[in-house]
Amino acid sequence: MARLLVFVLLSLPLIGAYAIFSLGLVVIYRASKVLNLAHGAMAMVSAYLFNAVSEAGLPLFAALPVAVAAGGVLGWGVERLFVRPLRTVSTTAQTVGTVAAFGLLVAGAGKIWGTGGHGATRVFPEGQITIASSGIRYGDLGLFFVMLVVSAGLYVLLQRTGVGLAMRGAADNPRAASLMGVNPQLATSGAWVIGGSTAAVAGILLAAVTILHPVVLSLQAVPALVAALIGGMGSLPGALIGAAIVGGTQGLVPALPSLQRIEGSAQLLLTLLALGVMAARGERYVATDVRGGAL
Repeated sequence: MARLLVFVLLSLPLIGAYAIFSLGLVVIYRASKVLNLAHGAMAMVSAYLFNAVSEAGLPLFAALPVAVAAGGVLGWGVERLFVRPLRTVSTTAQTVGTVAAFGLLVAGAGKIWGTGGHGATRVFPEGQITIASSGIRYGDLGLFFVMLVVSAGLYVLLQRTGVGLAMRGAADNPRAASLMGVNPQLATSGAWVIGGSTAAVAGILLAAVTILHPVVLSLQAVPALVAALIGGMGSLPGALIGAAIVGGTQGLVPALPSLQRIEGSAQLLLTLLALGVMAARGERYVATDVRGGAL
C-alpha cells in the first residue's frame, strides 16, 4: 500500500499537466464545438518563446506573463486563420484545420529552434522532497499546485463573472446571445485566447521538468485529450477527473512489474480505459454539469 501511495504522489506532475491541457481543450470545445488538435503545438511554441525571452535576459517574473500572453495570441490566431474560415463547412473541417495548424507550428518551431531536444528554463527552484526511496521535485509539485490555481481561476471566470456568462450563453445559443447584446464571435475568440493561455502555462511548466522538444512536447497533449474525452468535453470538473484517471493510470504502471516488461503498456492501458469509458457512455459524448448547464 505504501509503495502504491508513493507512485500516486509521483504521478502528481502528470495529473497537473494533463489537467491544465484538458481544461483548455474543454473551454475551446464548449465555445466552438471544435476539438483543438493543435493544443499541444500551441503549448510547445509558447514554451520555446518563454525559453528564448528568459535566455535573452528577461527576468522570470516578466518572461512568464509575456509567454502566457503569447499563447493567448497564438490561440486567437489559430482560431482566426485555421478554424473560422471553415466554419461554414463543418465542425469536422474545422478540426482538420487545427491539424494543419499543428503541422505548421511544429515545422516552424523545428526550423527556428532546431529539431533536437534540450533542457528548458526552470520555473521553480531545484531540489526535491524525498518520499520513501523516491523523490518528487519542487517543479513537479509546483506544476500540480499551479493546476489547482488555474482550475479555480477558470471556474470563477466562467461561473461567477459576466464574461463567463456571456461566453457560456454564446456557446449554448448564439442567436439568443446576439439578441441579448453578446457578440458570439467575440466570445468564441475569447475562449480560444483562454485555451491558448492555459496551453502556454502547461507547456512552460512541463518543459521545465521534462524536455523542450518540438515533437515530444507537442504530443504531451494527447493524453490530455483522452482525459477530456473520459470526463466529457463539456465539463471542467470532468476534465479534472479525467486527468486524474489518465495521470494516475500512467503513473501507476511502474508499480506493476508484470506491466513494466511490456513496451507501451501505459499507452495500452490508457487506450483500453478510454474505449471502455466511451463505450459505456454510448452516444452521450459530451458530459454536462448538474442542472442542465455545462461549465
